[in-house]
Amino acid sequence: MLVSLGGDIAVAGDPPAEGWAVQTSEDSNAPIDDAEETITIESGGIATSSITVRRWTRGGVVLHHIIDPTTGLPVAGPWRTASVVAASCVDANIASTAAIVKGESAIAWLAATGLQARLADRDGGVHRVSGWPNS
Repeated sequence: MLVSLGGDIAVAGDPPAEGWAVQTSEDSNAPIDDAEETITIESGGIATSSITVRRWTRGGVVLHHIIDPTTGLPVAGPWRTASVVAASCVDANIASTAAIVKGESAIAWLAATGLQARLADRDGGVHRVSGWPNS
């Protein structure tokens, strides 16, 4: 069984023989597109956190929903999107949001935890961590 709630996906039970195909995208409402990166998972969950979707402008300043706890302002780090695969969807969600907040140090932190991750920087560069498959 696969359950998808926006940028978070949980799987349970016996997966299809080829695993569950999951498209990574900055917007969970994006249509399926062969040009987007797709991975397969067999258990656990995957979550994507992004500063590109839940955005608004206030006083001429573009804001988003991921807050830096040290400043109380939206995170200004290098990542626009972080996708993480973990043993559960909750763990993946925590790690993907933490990666956005941690900024540059997220790569070393994710590698130390062994969590597979895909980080997209503000210029569109992709950084794969802990064996995230190349597309």
